[in-house]
Amino acid sequence: MAKSTKENVMSVQAEPPSGECRASITSWRVEAGEQAPPTVSRPGYRIRLRARCPGCGHEGPLRSEEEEAVEDACDHAFPDWRDMPVMEPRPYEDARRERWYAAARAVYPRGWFEREGPVREYRPHGGMRPLLGAAPGGGYSVGVACEPPASPPAPALQQSLFG
Repeated sequence: MAKSTKENVMSVQAEPPSGECRASITSWRVEAGEQAPPTVSRPGYRIRLRARCPGCGHEGPLRSEEEEAVEDACDHAFPDWRDMPVMEPRPYEDARRERWYAAARAVYPRGWFEREGPVREYRPHGGMRPLLGAAPGGGYSVGVACEPPASPPAPALQQSLFG
């Protein structure tokens, strides 16, 4: 079979002004019989991904995992993103989500979300897939694994009625 060269842009972000970097990835389906490059972690996987910056044309390495490609894209467009604060999980309810957006804008650098910068979000119960459009400015929400909070100590048992 012929090798597939058609690539699909997974990001729906608007084209940035020339030279302004954005976190974006592309993907394509691997056709039967195509050899995976040695840099790809899961050779039998049928999808290939890579970071591709629409602002400057930078391309990252081939990946089999979406999380790796998104991290490559964020590393390129927002080199300090791994040092940014980690937010509580984004609420589902509109009113609470607006407060969450305001809290994120208060602790992240000015202009970060206007450039569609990523937000780091606790994901205490798994679900580490990056979510495009979930950051306040429409960028990625990237999951950060964390330990569940320690359970509160058990109350002491009362030994006697007046003791």
